[in-house]
Amino acid sequence: MTRTLRGKGVTSKLLKAAIAYARAAGAKTLEAYPVDPDSPSYRFMGIVPHFEKAGFEHAGKAGTRRHVMRLGLG
Repeated sequence: MTRTLRGKGVTSKLLKAAIAYARAAGAKTLEAYPVDPDSPSYRFMGIVPHFEKAGFEHAGKAGTRRHVMRLGLG
């Protein structure tokens, strides 16, 4: 995301749309691999607070930087 779009809620809107799409397609669970806000890499996968705000729960770690987060849709 470009710097001019930061802080305008684009990530939250995209995440909300992805959840709605998955639910409409019959998905039962979504899994994501975001990183901490201060992570030096993998930021393109999103940051943990956005996923927490959307209702995802921590389910473990994938490597040293990525968190495994899940959202039940059922």
